[in-house]
Amino acid sequence: MPRKTKSTRPTTCGQCGASNLARRITSYPVRLTGPLQGKLINVGRVALYACLNCGHRMPTPAGQAKVDRCVSMGIGLFLGQLP
Repeated sequence: MPRKTKSTRPTTCGQCGASNLARRITSYPVRLTGPLQGKLINVGRVALYACLNCGHRMPTPAGQAKVDRCVSMGIGLFLGQLP
């Protein structure tokens, strides 16, 4: 018997509730807060779902992992803590 796996695709937009989402690979901007407030990190080639109604972007689990890695590296570079 084949198993049905749960999809990680969101069913609705997190902002407007629309159900028409498109998968995209694009840059994802992250605004920093705290001591680096006002700085912006553009993470390139992130897999995400974009809402076709409002344009809200929701990264996939793999895309969110890439954003987390790149933001932590960018914060270290801004603060002068090179690895």
